[in-house]
Amino acid sequence: MKNIIFILLISSILACGNSINKDNGTNKSGFTITGVIKNAKGGINVQEITNTGLLLLDSSSILSDGTFELNGTVKEKTFCIIRLPKGDIILTVDTNSAIDVEIDAENISNYTVKNSVESNDIKLLMSINSKSTEKVRALEQKYAAIYGNNMPSPADQDKIRNEFDSITRNNEIQLKLAIDKMNNIVPFFATNFMMPDAEFSFLNTIDKKLYASNQNSKYAKVLHNRVLNMAATAIGSQAPEIKLNDPYGKEFALSSLKGKVVMIDFWASWCGPCRKENPNVVAIYNKYHDKGFDILGVSLDNNREKWINAINADKLTWYHVSDLLQWNTPLLKTYNFESIPHTVLIDKEGKIIATKLRGAALEAKLKEIFGY
Repeated sequence: MKNIIFILLISSILACGNSINKDNGTNKSGFTITGVIKNAKGGINVQEITNTGLLLLDSSSILSDGTFELNGTVKEKTFCIIRLPKGDIILTVDTNSAIDVEIDAENISNYTVKNSVESNDIKLLMSINSKSTEKVRALEQKYAAIYGNNMPSPADQDKIRNEFDSITRNNEIQLKLAIDKMNNIVPFFATNFMMPDAEFSFLNTIDKKLYASNQNSKYAKVLHNRVLNMAATAIGSQAPEIKLNDPYGKEFALSSLKGKVVMIDFWASWCGPCRKENPNVVAIYNKYHDKGFDILGVSLDNNREKWINAINADKLTWYHVSDLLQWNTPLLKTYNFESIPHTVLIDKEGKIIATKLRGAALEAKLKEIFGY
């Protein structure tokens, strides 16, 4: 599973790579970051945040009075990071900007930035994320104290999952409310690095609102291309065909299930959350199958034997297919997902009516469709 309950900003950056390279490009203008840092000695540096890692822009010594100065060159308005042992500061620098920063290395969240509206907008988003992170950690500690190494009952697992999901949903709501008020480049930062699982309607709204005025920005281009790709699997779109072999080597097509309400369930034998969710999926399948509900399990396995063993062990009696390519399957791009379990619900005509449903949410949707 590539993503956990929700992806924290910095961890998502590091997941893309943590290589640091010095930018020796030419024909660029300069920026300056001056500041004072308390409770820190030695050196300090600033790095550009990219989708493939961190790119060193400049480094400097912290003087005896805590002052420092960082200079660098960029081709356009760029997101960068000052990394410190107890936290990170995200800034926006332009081709010709002068930013002043005050930092306490022992209390990173209270840093101040002058002369950069975007940097302060990012600070707001980071604060929202930080509060949710604290709630998740508190919940983890709470249940670790209760259960230790013991497995909670299925009912308790549902309760725990719902509590975590509630934190995630609230975090997403707060981020969206804040982002909606921003008319600068920061929403592109949020969608690139903070909200990898955001739904199409939200991303499409940002793209329509801000792309025209920022279309030369590399960050805007990333979001715009993402929106174009997601449109193929947006709510109301025809589900792309899936035609793969079943466990016995016989080809099976999603289109053969036309006339039924179908859930495409992307999963794998090695995916712990998928396996834990399977009993719930079995119960829902048994409840609604006779009413016209079916499931197509699409496995991201790369080992046929383990795939079949998991199907049998979990009593998954619906249709199954796989190309056994794991994360190399083209379906990742076709269906625009980066983590499993991932579900896509389609109607009798093959149109997508919902995504990412599981547990109570899935059952509620089927109750709405079938009337009980």
